[in-house]
Amino acid sequence: MTLKKGNSVTVIIDSRELKSKAAKTLYEHGVHIKSKHLEVADFVVSDRVAVERKTLKDFESSIIDGRLFRQCEELIDNYERPVIIIEGDSLLSSRLHPNAVRGALASITTDFGIPVIIVDDGVETALLIIAYARREQLKLKRPIIYGVKRKKLTDTDFMEAVIASFPNIGAQIAINLLKKFKTLKNIFSAGEDELIEVDKVGPVIAKRIIELINKEYDKG
Repeated sequence: MTLKKGNSVTVIIDSRELKSKAAKTLYEHGVHIKSKHLEVADFVVSDRVAVERKTLKDFESSIIDGRLFRQCEELIDNYERPVIIIEGDSLLSSRLHPNAVRGALASITTDFGIPVIIVDDGVETALLIIAYARREQLKLKRPIIYGVKRKKLTDTDFMEAVIASFPNIGAQIAINLLKKFKTLKNIFSAGEDELIEVDKVGPVIAKRIIELINKEYDKG
């Protein structure tokens, strides 16, 4: 399905995706590629359509560390019609419990309204991206624009970021801790037994938090 002359489309690709099978397939099919460091999404095909590509392993990891839902928020903040494409044979054969996967998919599609498409590999991802690009650029004559809206961070965002930056603590655990203790000071003053009472905070994470809070800065 190499694009004929006059039917060429352009796709903006995150520079970190250039070695992916999807990017190579786009090139092989005659797509004009523009590479940029994208802060939101992996492929942009118009002013309103952008694609976030995930391998099954990355999808699993993004559920575990809470990154998935932050990415969903960024996608809907910046694009009218974002899409998530997941490359993998079967999501329910992943290392996560099937209910965790189903819950994540339900949240993406209902809470955020983002369609999720599951494909076998990067070739299928590329062919879908071409279909989107042809529809947006050739049929609807929409411009291809990448311009991330800078979202002003609130005090709440900063508080979550501080806690989420600790080892093995993602966004969800940070939120759980802040809901329980209300302030950063209270979290830093809590004992190991108190920290363990918080959902998803086990003995290992609690111990590590306390170790880092009490560790002396030793950089000369």
